[in-house]
Amino acid sequence: MKKVLIAAGGTGGHIYPALALADYLKQENIEVVFIGSSKRMEAQLIPEKGYRLITQDIETTQGGIWNKIHYLFTMIRTVKDTKQLLRQEQPDVCVGFGNYISVPLILAAHQLHIPTMISEQNSFAGKANVFLGRFADAVELAYERSAKDFNPAKVRVLGNPQASVSAQKKADRNLLKEYGLSDEQPVVFVMMGSLGSESVSKIIDEACDLFDDGFQILIASGKKNDYEFQTTNPNVIIKEYVDGAGMLMTADLAICRAGATTLAEIAASGVPSVLIPSPFVPNNHQYYNALELSEHGASVLLEEKNLTPGLLADTVNDLMKDSDKRDKMRLAAKEMAKPNACKDTADWLKEISK
Repeated sequence: MKKVLIAAGGTGGHIYPALALADYLKQENIEVVFIGSSKRMEAQLIPEKGYRLITQDIETTQGGIWNKIHYLFTMIRTVKDTKQLLRQEQPDVCVGFGNYISVPLILAAHQLHIPTMISEQNSFAGKANVFLGRFADAVELAYERSAKDFNPAKVRVLGNPQASVSAQKKADRNLLKEYGLSDEQPVVFVMMGSLGSESVSKIIDEACDLFDDGFQILIASGKKNDYEFQTTNPNVIIKEYVDGAGMLMTADLAICRAGATTLAEIAASGVPSVLIPSPFVPNNHQYYNALELSEHGASVLLEEKNLTPGLLADTVNDLMKDSDKRDKMRLAAKEMAKPNACKDTADWLKEISK
């Protein structure tokens, strides 16, 4: 196997696992080329990592009947163009990481008899991947729960490639000093995604004044969060952006959303967590992601619709008082991690390429 084409885009949950796999393949001297949109975050992230990005701008299926008809005709044209692209690039394998951007690549590759793989990182499979599962030769999953949507003969549960990256990180206590924290007290790390959440921020803000003494709280507020924290708790430090993966490795407890990449990092780092899944995602998939960890005893699941400052504060205070429980949660998270996800996925790609 000499060359792989990867379609990834839309959100970090699709892009970061794809980049993790690409970095591993690059170490194996395998060329990786990406396909994505020129209008979404992959247009910046992928070239920044040094990979060539071929752009395809496709309308989504959102909207009324005319939008869906327009999407259909656009997709037919894009699949035709992608077949011509594949004849030029001549990849050994094509991989789709979900989202509608994967559809033309996998369909075109299937029609040209080029081996294909799709990767689903959520416990509730997305519509694009469920559709593409009919055509793909291999279906790589992060969670057993999503296997029900695919042909069992095509499925392997190998994990999220991002977990391989996180597993290589070490706890860096210097991060605490960098963010104004003490190295002598436990740390609760709060991160509601890279953009933040105004609705949850208000609850967290009010909960801060109910937290016990004896531990510090670092809040990553997010780049597009307009909420201004009012807490007077001297143990709370608020930063717009921090090294999230590094802090998950270093913190004693994390309060997070339940995106696929975040949960892969939580499992790989073994940090006990309180998960507040976003209700504003397709198929409520973050809830099902969080359910995977909570059912294994690695996390406490709090739904946003039931969340109050008192409930959040009581949950955090109880966990910070009980180091034995946190240790059990840490072990449970580690048991769910698949640190060899990159290698195992790459090996499977080599297998189907033959």
